[in-house]
Amino acid sequence: MKPKSCINYQNIINQFEEKRYDQKKLIAYRDKVNCMYFEEGLSKREIIKKVSMSNHFVVKWTQSPEQDMTEDHRGWKQGDRRKWTQETEDRIKQIHRKLSESEQEFFTGATAVSQTWLKVYEDAPPPLRTIGQIMKDLGLPSHPKGKSKGAAKYLHYPENTLYGGYLGNRVMEADFIQRRYLQGNGTPLNFVGFSAKKDPKFRYYKRIEDLTVDNFIDACDDFLDKFDKPDVLKLDNASTFIGSVSGKRTLSRVMIYLLQKQIIPVFAVPRKPFSQGSIEGNNSVFSRFFWNRRHFENIEDLDRQLEWFNAASLRYSGYEKPEQKFEQKLFIPKVCFLRQIHESDTHPGNGMINILNEEILLPADWINFFVLAEWNLNSQKLVVYLEENDTLKTLTDIKFNINKTTLKKLTQGGALSFCQ
Repeated sequence: MKPKSCINYQNIINQFEEKRYDQKKLIAYRDKVNCMYFEEGLSKREIIKKVSMSNHFVVKWTQSPEQDMTEDHRGWKQGDRRKWTQETEDRIKQIHRKLSESEQEFFTGATAVSQTWLKVYEDAPPPLRTIGQIMKDLGLPSHPKGKSKGAAKYLHYPENTLYGGYLGNRVMEADFIQRRYLQGNGTPLNFVGFSAKKDPKFRYYKRIEDLTVDNFIDACDDFLDKFDKPDVLKLDNASTFIGSVSGKRTLSRVMIYLLQKQIIPVFAVPRKPFSQGSIEGNNSVFSRFFWNRRHFENIEDLDRQLEWFNAASLRYSGYEKPEQKFEQKLFIPKVCFLRQIHESDTHPGNGMINILNEEILLPADWINFFVLAEWNLNSQKLVVYLEENDTLKTLTDIKFNINKTTLKKLTQGGALSFCQ
C-alpha cells in the first residue's frame, strides 16, 4: 500500500462546498476520498456524510489504494468541449465582436448572438445556455438574471388577472423617462416609452417636447400606428395620466382618449415600481444600452441613434406586428386601479385604498395585500377584487358615480361615445 499525505478534513470539506469541479480539484477530491478510506479508516458512509459527495463518487474512488486518480473517461480530449467545436467558439466570438462594433446594435448577449447566428449561418445555433457559457469562458459580457417576485405573489398581486385574459389578452405598459440633458444644450429632453412583456414582446421609445397630455396622446397615436393595439395599457399615477390631484371621480383626458380607442387604462400601484415592471426594466435598458453608452453630437444625431436603438430593440425581441382581427365585440368601458391596502387614518381599525381621491374602506384582515379596483363606467360601480388561487374574490362593491361636473363637460363635448 502506497503512503498518502492526507490534508486537514475541514479544508477539503470547504473545497467541496465551493462546488468548483474543475479537473485539478476533481483529482484532489478523488485522492482525498481514497485517503480517508484507506489511510484514515473511515467508512464509506462516514466519507459521504463529511464531504457531501454522491455514493457513486465515493464507491468509485475507494476501489484500491493504487487507483490512478488522473484517469479521464469523458471520451474527449481534456480542455475541449464535449460537443461544440472550435469553429462554434470562433463564430460566437465573431458575432459578438460584430454586434459590439456596430453603432446600430445595442445588445450583445446570448439571445442577440443566437438571433444573428440564425441570419448568418444555415445550421442551427447552440442552445442559449451553451452560448452563454461559451461567452463566459471567452470573457464576453452577458446579461444578468432577473429578480424574484415572491413577495408580490405572497401578497396576492393580481398577476393572473392582468395577464390571464380577464381584462383583455394584450397588455402593454407606458411611462415617461426621467428628463435628460444633452451636453451644451440646457433644454431638458423628454422621452416616453412603451413595452409589452408577453409575446409579441417589444420596447419602443419616442422623444417628445414635454411631459404633457397632448404630447403623450400624439406619442400614443404614433405607437398605435407602428404596433398592435392593446386591450389594456398600464400607466403610473402621474397627473398627466390619471388627472386631477384633488378632484374626485374624474375622468382624465388620457383615460378618455384610451377608452375611445377601446383600450382599458390600468393604473399601477403607487410607489411600487415592480407593478410597472416591464416598462421600468426597459427604461433601465434605455439608460444602460443607449443613453449612458452613446455620444450625441446634437438633437438630430440623438433622434437618428434613437431610431437605430428602436430598430435594434425590435430585432432583439423578434417583434412582428400581428394581423389585426376586426372582430366586433362588446366593449365595456372601465378604468382599473392596482392598489395596496393600508390602514385608514380616518377610520382606525379599517383597511383602505385611495381611488381618484376617494377613500375606499376595506377589511383590516387584508391590510398590506394587493387588490384590483374596477370602475365600470356604464353601471358607475366600483368593485374591489382580491386574487386568490388565480380567481377573483370581491371585497367590496359600491356605487361610484362619475363627477357631475366632469360628466356634464364630457356629455356636451360628445366624449362619452365609448359608453353604451
